[in-house]
Amino acid sequence: MSVPIPATAALRPTIGGAVIPYINVRLADGGVDFRSHHTARSAACYSGQRCQLCGSPLRQPIVFLASADALRALLFDEPPLHPECARYVTKVCPVVAGHRTHHAAGPPLAARHRGQTCPEPDCDCGGWVQKPDAYDGPARPALPWFAVYVNHYEPASYTDTPDVVTAAICTPADVLKVMQVSAPGEGGMWLRVADPTAEYVPPVTTTGGA
Repeated sequence: MSVPIPATAALRPTIGGAVIPYINVRLADGGVDFRSHHTARSAACYSGQRCQLCGSPLRQPIVFLASADALRALLFDEPPLHPECARYVTKVCPVVAGHRTHHAAGPPLAARHRGQTCPEPDCDCGGWVQKPDAYDGPARPALPWFAVYVNHYEPASYTDTPDVVTAAICTPADVLKVMQVSAPGEGGMWLRVADPTAEYVPPVTTTGGA
């Protein structure tokens, strides 16, 4: 059964009935790599407060989809979302939805021959640019996912990429609520997490990247 597309993303292109996110790499053959982020667009989402799904300006509350480690550090390597766009992603992405127990194995599509040519002649992606933490080894176990609702964040960079915005960083005071979205193999649950910042550990980053 198809998932209704939120009004915020109504004008986005689709493939197989699903929205093609603003941040994902488009392939020259008409496909899309859901495992690879277009680096410039991803950075624009962090710096310009744009939604990673629909690409339009954010409003409060802002939502980050995060692993337990990201929640603990309040350092998010998935760009922000509108609440309705976040709900949509948690239904259509099989890993975030908890339908899979493992991530896909091997390199993403954009790292293979399909990613050698960019479909946009003047695109600033350089063909494509792999995420700093992209993984191309054996299938890794999937992890629980959380939706973190915040009223503020700052663009941030990992210390090994100080000139490129690759993340968002928050403080416990910025967090409005946290919901556990799913668990691997168990599907969606949307359970509120009590005291979600109790184990907060400030990360080591370079904030305010270009």
